[in-house]
Amino acid sequence: MLMKVVRAAAGILLLAALFYFRLIDFDELLKALDHPWLLILGTLACVAAIPVAGLRWHILLRSQGLVLHVWETIRIVAMGSFFATFLPGSAGGDLVRGVYIYQASHGRRTGALLSIFVDRLIGLAAFVLFGVMAALFRPTGDYGPIEYGIMAMGALFVIGLIVLFQFGHSIAQLMNRLFRGRSHRLAAIIDEAGLALHQYSKSWRSILMSFLVSLVLVALVACAVIAVAAAMQLGGLTMTEYGIAGVYAMIANSLPFTPGGLGIGEGAFQSACVALEPSTSGLPYGTVFLVLRCVIVISTLPGLIVYLVYPQRAKLLVPIAPKS
Repeated sequence: MLMKVVRAAAGILLLAALFYFRLIDFDELLKALDHPWLLILGTLACVAAIPVAGLRWHILLRSQGLVLHVWETIRIVAMGSFFATFLPGSAGGDLVRGVYIYQASHGRRTGALLSIFVDRLIGLAAFVLFGVMAALFRPTGDYGPIEYGIMAMGALFVIGLIVLFQFGHSIAQLMNRLFRGRSHRLAAIIDEAGLALHQYSKSWRSILMSFLVSLVLVALVACAVIAVAAAMQLGGLTMTEYGIAGVYAMIANSLPFTPGGLGIGEGAFQSACVALEPSTSGLPYGTVFLVLRCVIVISTLPGLIVYLVYPQRAKLLVPIAPKS
């Protein structure tokens, strides 16, 4: 409880500091209301991203032999998306997903929970790849820390994914030898995780498909960023540069330091915009991400509705049928 209070206070202080240093401007925020159709477009893009995210997780669950109806998977993701806006970072939404999938996947719990981690990792990899692709559209003479940082993250993600899927099972076996005889339960979990990773390495088509779905999701988020930026009409950056800044900010926003990444995403977006175009450092770019945050919160309200009024919510806890 103390950590939750500290994180909430940190988010509020960060946001207050951004207002104090005029990196977020209330007047600019109100100007976004002059273009309601652009805000509606951004909201619809964020709403559409929820079932796309559910489809990606559904593919990963099926690759583990866990059969859950795609509509039920989307409902769990929708609920997780809503709670992610109030719990620390996007990890809060993953916690909600974990609670449901843990109760539903008797006998396959380690693989089911690992699917959430793999889902998150593939999603971040797609964000980074989108950032790399967007950076390549900029002249090489304009490259700075943001572009090189995104490219470095892209290389690390590629290496990390190769190691995880190709050597994860072997690493798990090595770790299992270390814990065998000390903690039988921990050794069993590590062994189950290794088997799950081995299954992913054999299901490369599912991994590829989930990655392609992730690119669609990133494109929807980028559309939301661009729509909000167009509504703000701050100027100074191109739509491609706003897309790069949005990718950078969304990655930072996922860090579990404050509720929903409050203050972190705004600060990261401001820093990225200034790094991309230093001559516009006086513009309150953080306001764009704050408006985007409001749009994202509105887009997650279907998850709250599902949680509160879905009359057959208990069916989500029926044990998942292993695929034969």
